[in-house]
Amino acid sequence: MCCCHVNSIFTCNQIYGCRIVSRIYVEGYDTSLSGYDFVASMREHFSSCGEVMHVYIPGYTGYTEGTTLNRFSLIYIRGEGAEEKALTLSGSYSSRGHKLVVEPYPFHAKNLDHKFPPTRHVDNIQHHTIAVGGYDTRLPLEHVKRYLYEQLSKCGRVMILICNDGEGFVFSNAYVTLVGIDAVEKLLQLSGSNEEGWESLNFSRFDCPCEDGEGACNMPPAWSLYPHSSNSTSVMALAYLGPEDPNLPKPPCMTSLLPYPWMYRVDSGTGYGCIWNTETGVQLEVPPSLLQPASRVCYAPEDPNLPKPWKGLVDISTGYGYFWNTETNVTQYERPYSDASSEYLLGLMRSSGY
Repeated sequence: MCCCHVNSIFTCNQIYGCRIVSRIYVEGYDTSLSGYDFVASMREHFSSCGEVMHVYIPGYTGYTEGTTLNRFSLIYIRGEGAEEKALTLSGSYSSRGHKLVVEPYPFHAKNLDHKFPPTRHVDNIQHHTIAVGGYDTRLPLEHVKRYLYEQLSKCGRVMILICNDGEGFVFSNAYVTLVGIDAVEKLLQLSGSNEEGWESLNFSRFDCPCEDGEGACNMPPAWSLYPHSSNSTSVMALAYLGPEDPNLPKPPCMTSLLPYPWMYRVDSGTGYGCIWNTETGVQLEVPPSLLQPASRVCYAPEDPNLPKPWKGLVDISTGYGYFWNTETNVTQYERPYSDASSEYLLGLMRSSGY
C-alpha cells in the first residue's frame, strides 16, 4: 500500500453508473515530475471525466533525481462517457502550465503499439496492487480464495492476500498483486465486462508510485520461488507445491514486508493494531492476524538456483513464499544470494567507484 492508495472499494453503479474502463493516450506534460507527483496531477486533471483507475508510465521503475519521465503515458478512466470527456481536455493546460495532447487509444486499437516495445519487458515485470471486494464474505476463507484465484488468474500472474478476523469472518476487501502492464490491462477490461464471475466484483484504483520514489509497493508472491516454472499463474504453480508439513518453520511476521514509510503497531489494550504511515499520519486498523495469520506451510518446488542450505517454503494460508536456512533456522522473505552472486555484486560496486 502506498500513501495515495484509496482504501474504500468503489462500485461503478454508485459513482458513475458504468463499469467500462477507457484507455487514453496523453503527452505534453512536465516530464521532470516524480512518478508520484505525475500520477497525482493526472488524477486531479482528469477527475471530472471519471475515476482514474491507473496511470501507466512506460519504463518507469522509480524516481531518481535528474531523470525524466517518458514523454507519453496511458491513463485508464472508469465511468460513463469517460473517453469523450477526457478527449475534450486535449489542448488544456496542466497545473504546471504544459499543454496536453489527449488521444483515444481503445484496448483493441493497434495504431500506437509501435511506441511501447522498448520498455514492454521492464513494464511486464513491475508489480501493481489493487483492492477487490464484492465476493460473498459468508463463505469459508478457502472458498473465497479459490473463487478469486479462479477469476483473477485469467489476467496473468496474480497474488491475493485475504484473511479472516480469527473468528471465521472473511474480510470484505482482498489485496491483489498483478505482475506486468499486460495483466493490469486485462483486469481493467474484465472489470468492465459482463463475463461470468466478474459481475459482482468491484475494484479500487491501482496504487500509485510511492512518494519517496521507490515505485509501487508490493509484497513477494509465492511463485517468485520458482521462476523457471512454465506455468503462467500462481494458481497453476501452487498445484505443484508439496504437502502441508506442520514441522516446517513458520514464516516471518508480514510486518517486515511493509514498505517505507509504513509501520505496524499493536494497541496493548485492545490487541488490535494499525498500519501507520509515518509521513502522512494515515492509519488503517487491522487485527494482528492480518499480518501474522495462522500458517499452514509446505515446501515450494525445488529451485536449483537457491544456494545451500536454503529451502523455499510457501505459507498456504496466505500464498506468500519465503526462504528457510536449514542450518540456522532463519526464515526471511528476501531471496538469498549465493556467495558467487555476492562477489559479483561487490565487484560491480567496486568497479563503479562505490
